[in-house]
Amino acid sequence: MARIKTNGAEVKKFWSDNNPQFWPATSHVDGMAWQVNGVEQEDVDVEKLSDTDVVHVEGAIIWDDGDADFAGVMRKWRKLETYVSVVVELPVEHKDALAEFVKGLKGKVLGA
Repeated sequence: MARIKTNGAEVKKFWSDNNPQFWPATSHVDGMAWQVNGVEQEDVDVEKLSDTDVVHVEGAIIWDDGDADFAGVMRKWRKLETYVSVVVELPVEHKDALAEFVKGLKGKVLGA
């Protein structure tokens, strides 16, 4: 299975999406392998992830008619999204300027 790199904000948004194209009513995940901020973890409570956590994840989404690679499904989901979540590292003195710039683009800063 493929591994996908994401962040806490994006994985929470994907995890909570109710679109049956990605999460049919009877679906569940299996064989998940997580790495959060460089630390391997067996089980992750997605809702407790920080928006700025750097997350690598792999596994399967099990559907009635088979299974699908978690990373592949998330990549398809990303293509339909109209907003993107990114983690940015910059000097503290530029934090307010970044927030204003992002606001001007109709975005928002999720974590600081």
